[in-house]
Amino acid sequence: MNSVRCHISKPPGTLGGILATATMLTCTIIQTVQAQTTPQDRDFLTGAAFQQRLQGPVTSQWKLPLRDLVYSLQSNFQICIFLDRRIDPQQTISLQVENTSLEQTLRRLALTAKADLCFVRDVVYLGPTPTCHLLATVAEIHAQNLRATAATGSRAVLTKPVSLQWQRLAQPRTILTQEATRAQLAFSNPEAIPYDLWNAGSLAQLPFAHRTTILLAGFNKTFQFIDDQTMLVIEFPSQASLQKIIQRKISPANLAKVKTQFPKLEIQVRPEGISVQGRWEDIAEFEKLLAGGKSTITKPATTGMQVYTLTVENQSTQAILQAVAQQSDLKIQATAAAKARWTKLISIDAKQLTLEQLLTQIVAPAMLAYEIKDSILTVDIANQ
Repeated sequence: MNSVRCHISKPPGTLGGILATATMLTCTIIQTVQAQTTPQDRDFLTGAAFQQRLQGPVTSQWKLPLRDLVYSLQSNFQICIFLDRRIDPQQTISLQVENTSLEQTLRRLALTAKADLCFVRDVVYLGPTPTCHLLATVAEIHAQNLRATAATGSRAVLTKPVSLQWQRLAQPRTILTQEATRAQLAFSNPEAIPYDLWNAGSLAQLPFAHRTTILLAGFNKTFQFIDDQTMLVIEFPSQASLQKIIQRKISPANLAKVKTQFPKLEIQVRPEGISVQGRWEDIAEFEKLLAGGKSTITKPATTGMQVYTLTVENQSTQAILQAVAQQSDLKIQATAAAKARWTKLISIDAKQLTLEQLLTQIVAPAMLAYEIKDSILTVDIANQ
């Protein structure tokens, strides 16, 4: 019988000033865990508890299908993970972490699964990079539009966070149309939701706009309002920008500083407050900074040196370069000769390296070279 043996301990101390006590979970995988169905009454962590759990340390190793690993992480850490239908759930994932935060563990998992990761409120979404790059932003835009467009009587239903469960072999078209009906809404073109059969699953508590955005994203679809009760299924956008008014005052000197730190945001001071436009993740970090907190944006534009930590096993040079380029806001270009070599599988265990040091370590095994100019990462064969 397949089994997992776990030992849980609670060491004293703090973790980055966030957790008074941190739970360390050490798991030894005895055999590959068989596929399981997701419980329908799961209580996922939300809010501050979810954020704290993401920062908790993990020491573990896994070698099992992605779907089973996702189930294991959900069960052990009480976090909701949604796997995009375009990511192969049967691929075997070999992953080992030691005293690594749960968030970084999830990011390593995404890289190993040839996927990307984003957070939609309290849901971890694993999917293709173009979708993950915009998903939270699209969800928040829909939430804004719903508050402005929906009929007055249904606004409370639309904005209240609720959980969602579905049984094995459920059809997403049925899930979405039933959700809309409960919210006193309807899709004008439900046939635009492709036919599919899903395994049992669930979502943590989310408002209607966020639930619907997640469920449609795997088909490269989203929605828009036609009137106050009717929605239209449309293609997922290639670009999206959220605009928000933050009712705070800021001095010209501080405004100049934050514009430097958040170069991708359009920031303007207006009589009603600070107008900010861009991706949801950047806006959230901007708001946190204005509220007196510490910004934890992945790539702050500061004069300090940015360092990287990355551990992957048996991944192609191409996949690793593309992941690093995406995290570093670089566009990648490769010559035909380089593409013939970058399928080479490599393992990387890099700690506290600069971008240049990390890229050198990645390209060297495949005898490649790189150059960064004007936010373009060019990859070519190394000079012999």
